[in-house]
Amino acid sequence: MNMNYRICQATAVSSASSTFSPTSSAFNPAPDFLSSPHSSSVSSPLLPSPVHISLGAYGRCPHHMTIEQALKGCPADPLMGHLSTAKLQLCPQNRGRIDSEMVLALRLNHPEIEWRCHANVQVDNQARIVDLCDWRDELYWFAQVAHLSSLLAAPAYTAHAGRRGKSSLTDVLRYTLEAEQLFGIPVGIEGHYPTKHDIWLLSTWAEYQQLLKSGVHYALDLSHLHIVATVSGRIEWGLVRELLASPKCLEVHVSGNDGSADQHHALDVDAVPWWWSLMACVNPDAVIFSEGRQSLSNLIPSTASIASIPSTVTMKTMAA
Repeated sequence: MNMNYRICQATAVSSASSTFSPTSSAFNPAPDFLSSPHSSSVSSPLLPSPVHISLGAYGRCPHHMTIEQALKGCPADPLMGHLSTAKLQLCPQNRGRIDSEMVLALRLNHPEIEWRCHANVQVDNQARIVDLCDWRDELYWFAQVAHLSSLLAAPAYTAHAGRRGKSSLTDVLRYTLEAEQLFGIPVGIEGHYPTKHDIWLLSTWAEYQQLLKSGVHYALDLSHLHIVATVSGRIEWGLVRELLASPKCLEVHVSGNDGSADQHHALDVDAVPWWWSLMACVNPDAVIFSEGRQSLSNLIPSTASIASIPSTVTMKTMAA
């Protein structure tokens, strides 16, 4: 147990929730939050590690273009400032198939970067949604991602829990442990948020509590928790604090939304999110990724950078 976790556990209180006004601004907590003992100044907390850009922040661009944008476009967030590219995620939002040739080229051309895959990255000819709830039906797909993760020397892999109709949360937590055996590295489950028809697993405070007690590794998306707070009408401060501080927390994802959907906005210095004061509690071994949308510059990939990516990738993605 690290010191950061002990400190955050010690500061938790028995009545660790407070009411939340869904009609408050997109990010700012309601007035009672501002006077809450859990709240602090909106000035920057002491972050336990740098914040890294998620390549998914560039949206539906080919992989080689998102990497070029990240490395040469100086990604930044209005609230968090400069975003690091020392650790990068290959994400399903980006276009094009990821294969062995591509990941070996990435390691060869960028040995200084720590690479990892996230969620349902495209490993087949067509993009598909594959979540941890699909584990039993998609073992070959997960084996492909495990192989790519090994070639990348990735330190971890994270994936979404998936649809409630496909499996139970108890089963998906078990599948996460089984996936960890296949990958040979920590595998984390990422939770969701409430929807009108209750589509997603791991989308309530009670289910996040179950996750914490399970001992399974996870990625914690704070923008998803903002939707949970808005829909439920309360914030479980103690639970969020423990989730952030736990050694089982592999990644923390941050972006902004208005509480109604996962909108991946950049954070706003004039509308600081309620969870901002808890960022000092993040497990120092967890990697923080910013998923707030980045504007695309007029940067055109150089001939050299395009040539560094296998032709099977570049020709398909540039024609798409």
